[in-house]
Amino acid sequence: MYSQEDMKPKQQEVGDLFVTDSIMTVKLLPSRKSASKPIRWFQAGAVTDPRAATRDIAELIGRLQGQQRVVRGLTLMTERGTEIDLEGTGLAKVVALAGFEVLN
Repeated sequence: MYSQEDMKPKQQEVGDLFVTDSIMTVKLLPSRKSASKPIRWFQAGAVTDPRAATRDIAELIGRLQGQQRVVRGLTLMTERGTEIDLEGTGLAKVVALAGFEVLN
């Protein structure tokens, strides 16, 4: 068993989630770790399968954060830039369902 003194505190991180019609990319800060995953649930600027989106987001971030990091929030972006309504795309809802705070 490990004592309380042996356990390192987890590093708090935030991430950028960039979503296009075919790929999702996450970059964590300050560690600069990043990963991508092909997706099929984001078509025509909207989430078409919320269950698959929630699962894919949680899986990708879980793989990146490992045991020494905790991701608390995500900044959302799409290929359409800043003029897109993120609530209308459904991204904010699936990120919240995956267990992360939406930072923008």
